[in-house]
Order: sequence, then C-alpha cells, then structure tokens
Amino acid sequence: MKRLIRWFLNGLLVLTPIGATAYIFFSLFTFVDSLGKKVLVYLHLPHVTGLGLILTLSLIALTGFTSQLWLSRKLLEWTERIIARFPGLKTVYSMIKDTVHSLIGDKRSFSQVVLLTHEDGGKRIGFLTSEDVTAFELDSSHVAVYVPHALQVSGELRLYPRELVTFIDIPVEEAMRFCLTAGVALKSEQPSR
Repeated sequence: MKRLIRWFLNGLLVLTPIGATAYIFFSLFTFVDSLGKKVLVYLHLPHVTGLGLILTLSLIALTGFTSQLWLSRKLLEWTERIIARFPGLKTVYSMIKDTVHSLIGDKRSFSQVVLLTHEDGGKRIGFLTSEDVTAFELDSSHVAVYVPHALQVSGELRLYPRELVTFIDIPVEEAMRFCLTAGVALKSEQPSR
C-alpha cells in the first residue's frame, strides 16, 4: 500500500506542473484566438483554429508599429489626457501601464537583484525598483526594493538604507524562481550528492 501511495504522489509531482502549464497555455491560447475570431466573424471570413491567434498577434504588432508614428503618438497623448480627467480610471490606467512597462518596457524595474540584510543578521532576496525615493521625504541614502513572497504571486515594496542592500550578480529570472518557490527551485537544479 505504501508503494501505491508513493507512486500516486510521484504521479502528482509529474502531472501537476505539466497539467497546470498546459491549462494556462490553453486558456491563454483560447482567449487570444477568440479575440481574433470575433474580427473574422465580423468580416464574414471562415475561422480556422489558430487563425484568430495569428490575427490577434498581427494586430498587436501593427498597433506597436503605428504607435511609433507622429499622428498615433499625438492621438495616444490625447486619449491619456482624457483618461487623466477621471480619478478612478486614471489610477487603474496608470497602474496597469506602469506595471506593463516595468516588465517589458525599455526601463525594466526588475533589472537588478539585491540581497537585504536585516538587523538580526537574516537575509532576503529582493529586486531594486527605484534608486530615487526622495518624493517620500527620504534622502538619497534609501532605495526602493520589491520583496516577493514565497509560494505565491505577491510581494511588498520596502524602502531600505543603501548600506543594508547588497547588489548581487544573479539573473532576475533565476532569483525570482528561487523566491517564488521558497528556495526549492535552486535545490532541484543542483546535482545530487
């Protein structure tokens, strides 16, 4: 019976990450494909699975291209000025825009991994998000650090004195995986002894 339980648990260990990844990928594919399908239905064109995805990705790329044009930039600025007139809408729009730009824009926020030292000698991994926090009545001796929580997609922003922050040379993806898996990811990649 113990062997059967162990096989069952091993099966869960294998199938859960694969199944969850496949489910997320399939859900994202279906959502993006359905966006393109709506355009195809509107144009009375036949829909083939995946064609909606290609159309949606093409429209996104076309939008990116046209957004670089002078007229498009002016239109976007005008739209953002209108959004700025509505307090709730402005907050949501700004938050989403800043988050997307911090992840894939020219100025990525999570570009530097840091090691934080606490008064008790403990250490935490974080990500430098800003070196200028003077707007919060702090001097230039403080920096903003995002500290992710383990085993969940959340975290907290903290402002630390520079002397408690050590810049370390580790890829951001590796450090984030280490944090989000509570250190398990690094252990699983090291050769067994």
